[in-house]
Amino acid sequence: MKEMERRVQARANANFYSLWGSSAPESKSPLYDEYRRCWLEYPSRFEVREFPVHLDLEASSRCNLRCTFCDKLPLMTKEQFGDMDFRLYRKIIDEGRERLLWSVKLSYRGEPLLNPHLAEMVAYAKKNGIVDIYFNSNGMLLTEDMSLKLMDAGLDRISISVEGTDPVMFEKARIGARFDRIVKNIERLMELKRKRGYPHPKVRVQTVCLPHIDLDEYCEFWKERCDEVAAIDFKDISKREEVLVDYGWACPQLWQRMTIEWNGAIIPCNNDDYRLLSPGNVLARDIYSCWHDPIVQRARELHMRGESHLVAACSGCPWRATQVKKDEEQ
Repeated sequence: MKEMERRVQARANANFYSLWGSSAPESKSPLYDEYRRCWLEYPSRFEVREFPVHLDLEASSRCNLRCTFCDKLPLMTKEQFGDMDFRLYRKIIDEGRERLLWSVKLSYRGEPLLNPHLAEMVAYAKKNGIVDIYFNSNGMLLTEDMSLKLMDAGLDRISISVEGTDPVMFEKARIGARFDRIVKNIERLMELKRKRGYPHPKVRVQTVCLPHIDLDEYCEFWKERCDEVAAIDFKDISKREEVLVDYGWACPQLWQRMTIEWNGAIIPCNNDDYRLLSPGNVLARDIYSCWHDPIVQRARELHMRGESHLVAACSGCPWRATQVKKDEEQ
């Protein structure tokens, strides 16, 4: 990086690009505006809120596909596969309600639609005042019945990952997926929304920025079928190597969110695959104490000083490596 004394900063959404449309609600409440303000501003100011703005809750770590580029499932043992118990989920949401939790994403490593209680989970979060409820999906299990249940439960948005528009290349990379079925499922969800007059869930289709994908072509194909078209940076998982030089980058997640796996294990970052920064399990500790745990606070301090490479969970993080490289090229 040219500027050795560049100010350390954490930029929210630096890996995300909206290509067309929007998945924000059409009618924004003051609470929603406050939630988005805090999401963007807390990392930039290195401000630690009393409680996370957002929680990633792993509805299921199981998956119905075997994608060649997956950076999560290949690292897991069979004991790590399961669905979040609804009683555990309710405990998490109940604490979040007391601490003004604003947002939950019901996905982390697996396919959330495999959890048979997913619609019930959405409804419980909405009943308890969560402003933004969403999840990522591969779209294969988005049947008409499930679409209606999620719509009625109050799901705010859904992000469906589809790499490109070429069915052959897509299915070769996402083993077990069928491109035409996913297109049909997305189109049907949009049609069901129109018929019922529901503004939700907003439907985002997004791709990883792979070299063979023409983003203009991608956008043209999908913008007729969803509410937003987006792309995210590619993480090269083959290069889990330490990036020791870092003169300005800090991870925004430490000031925004925490991740809770299906079994209650909690980590401050959804890239901490080996739980190196885990402050414990929500079955034994509340989320508040985990959020303020010394191991998490120490990681924040090092990121604030531009020394994220000294955090064991961060030095080999492929997402961090991607962002540092981008900063160096600017």
